[in-house]
Amino acid sequence: MRSEWLEAFYTTAETQSLTKASELLNMSQPALSKQIKNLENDLGANLFTRSTVGVTLTKAGERLLPVCKEILKEWNTVKKEITVEQGLMGITIGAWPSIATSFLPRKLASSKRSDYTLKISHSYLELLEGLKEGKLDVALFDEKGIHHPYFSTFVFSEGFLLYVNKHHPTFGRAETVTFEEIKDEAFVMLLETCDARKIIQDAFSERGANLHITSEIEFGHSILGFIEANIGISILPEIFAKGLSPNIKAIPIEDFDIKRKVSLVARNEQVGKKVLAMLK
Repeated sequence: MRSEWLEAFYTTAETQSLTKASELLNMSQPALSKQIKNLENDLGANLFTRSTVGVTLTKAGERLLPVCKEILKEWNTVKKEITVEQGLMGITIGAWPSIATSFLPRKLASSKRSDYTLKISHSYLELLEGLKEGKLDVALFDEKGIHHPYFSTFVFSEGFLLYVNKHHPTFGRAETVTFEEIKDEAFVMLLETCDARKIIQDAFSERGANLHITSEIEFGHSILGFIEANIGISILPEIFAKGLSPNIKAIPIEDFDIKRKVSLVARNEQVGKKVLAMLK
């Protein structure tokens, strides 16, 4: 029995889909099916019932699932303890897309390390779940108001800007705007599970305003595509202002001094401190 067989089984059981599991594990569906088949042959029992809508566990699969979860948890814990002793080889870092595509590449490039895996998520809930399941070693997100048992330390903070097309009829020529001027506008926004969206929504509520939303989009760079086409405006973190298209303006919002404070959250304190040293 091999650990990758168990991981293939567990991920498929959790997603109830060979397609989704293969995407999460970054392997082809035939390769995933082979991993599961190897495990089934080793155990002498079928673990899934397959249908056109997905997969469901057999009785043998139901019996194996909780045991598999504990085995993988212990395996990941031991593996990471050994990783700490040997350095940081093989660590997995989870981050929100904007951090993963701008902040982390610059920092990790300067550290001259390439022995890590980067996983992107739009949801702090997914990042916390990844830490809990041992699929992530560290994650970067705003942890304000979020309770968790892990080691954490502050990394950087950033404000929020209004992003508009330069030809927008109201704000296209503006150099600054006030909150009063934009509070009744409708915005293209990130998903509710995103830490940045939560901060913006709370800030509107604190100021007695409702955040009006026309569309919800998973990734900030996709939102910029809508703005590029002049079919929406948005409030996004400052990090998106780097490398903007000439057709998009990032405008400061007066009297809207809110910050996203990004922390590094780690399952293991030693690993967290070593990764933090890489990011300085």
